[in-house]
Amino acid sequence: MIIDTKRTILRQNLSNFIATIVFVLLMVLLLFIPFSDNLISGLDNKLLAIFMGISYVIYAFYKSFRNFNYIYFNDESDKIVLRYFSPNIFTSKKNSIEIPKREFAGYELQSFFLRYREKIILHRRMPKGIARYPAVSITALSMTERHEMLLSLEKLKKQKGL
Repeated sequence: MIIDTKRTILRQNLSNFIATIVFVLLMVLLLFIPFSDNLISGLDNKLLAIFMGISYVIYAFYKSFRNFNYIYFNDESDKIVLRYFSPNIFTSKKNSIEIPKREFAGYELQSFFLRYREKIILHRRMPKGIARYPAVSITALSMTERHEMLLSLEKLKKQKGL
């Protein structure tokens, strides 16, 4: 099974871009174009601009909190491949985890705040013990992609008798 979240990440980036453009246009309209009358029940343009700025900061914080990662998962060969990177401007390091299926030792899920932010940690059997890979955010996966990936990992786990 192959899971690729390229479309989800592109859709997220496009929505962020559109939200930024709409925010900038609204701020320009509210701050630099004078209206002869108050807009909404006596509210001033500057007060509306402050409200829009605060709502945009909340939106940006929410998107940052979700921590979407691009994820490519493949288990069709003799190894499990999980490639991921954060599409943020400041963190663009690309990472890859490749585990031979014979060395797979399980996984664990970490959920935070009703699965708004969810991470998976893969385990690998090494000669000196069990190695844990860094946590990978799987928030960008749809429910069906998440279910398919966890089902595949669970099958491997049962085959290994873990």
